[in-house]
Amino acid sequence: MDILKATVPLLLTATVLLSNSAKSDGLTAQDYAEKGLESATFFPGLASLCDISHEPRNMFQSGVSKDTRPERRAADTPSLTEQRKASKGNTNRRARRHIPPQKVFDNLYYVGAGNVASWAIDTGKTIVLVDALNSDEQAEKYIFAGLKTLGLEDKPVSHLIISHGHGDHYGGFNAVVKRFNPRIVMSELEWELLEHDSFASRRWGAKPKKDMAVNDGDTLNIDGTTLTFHVTPGHTPGTLSLVFPVYDGDEPHRAVLWGGTGLNYGSDVQRIQSYTESAQIMKGYVEAQNIDVFLSNHPGRDGSREKLLASRLDNAAEKHAFVQGKNIVKEAFELLENCTRAQWMNIVENKSKGS
Repeated sequence: MDILKATVPLLLTATVLLSNSAKSDGLTAQDYAEKGLESATFFPGLASLCDISHEPRNMFQSGVSKDTRPERRAADTPSLTEQRKASKGNTNRRARRHIPPQKVFDNLYYVGAGNVASWAIDTGKTIVLVDALNSDEQAEKYIFAGLKTLGLEDKPVSHLIISHGHGDHYGGFNAVVKRFNPRIVMSELEWELLEHDSFASRRWGAKPKKDMAVNDGDTLNIDGTTLTFHVTPGHTPGTLSLVFPVYDGDEPHRAVLWGGTGLNYGSDVQRIQSYTESAQIMKGYVEAQNIDVFLSNHPGRDGSREKLLASRLDNAAEKHAFVQGKNIVKEAFELLENCTRAQWMNIVENKSKGS
């Protein structure tokens, strides 16, 4: 196992210029939201980020429950209430139902729940897990049972990568540690934030103790499989996204696993601007590295749920459902960039109207 630390700022970071001026190109927040929604054809699970009818909710604000939050929706789409009425009444149950463990690529497996993902990367000798679900119970039910179903229960888990410090992604770490004793990996910044985050411990229970810390551009080589870490602030300040190789028979591909999507910390313009910049930078990597697979840690965000439930992955006559191509993957980051830009511009525009 080789760890390579990035010693200089990544080149694309230095060459990407993010304009934070809402008036720089004459477009409004609504213009950017509509631009973002043009990409939602490929990634409908990301479309809610384009909803600027209300400013982002703050999940860290005490006394705010889901039932009292304003309903949010993407522009020019039916409200959630209207969508529910138009459905056959089982949409929510179908959306959250269990996704069977599946082999997605020759070296990548899905062992997550219906609404939150855990991905298993097979390096040959060991397994690298990305995220540990909500709880030890979920880790037992989905991760461990999934690995057994897939014939991987005898391979040791060498690393547990936690994309960010929310308990739906680290909640099952204790069970994973007790069974496999892996290294636990998060970004340096996220470790620091989690250590001092009393909200996380109140909402989700025990937090992992600091272990392996990585920074933007670091790589980890395990048995010849190289994982590249990108710190992509936005969802949380230290969100960690991954780029790694996947294989479909003789065909190699490159996948990006986006480490966090939602805006859930209120009207923090600077933080949302960092999200816009993260998406812009990652779009550059997609182009430069020919990344042709987009994954998320929530299967409803990247379309994994529909692809996995369709059970089409083993049909050799069809194109691999998860191989989207570089240009389509870029659309995901176009949406993330434009819609988060719309969000912070909307906040700035609202403050300007009120002043």
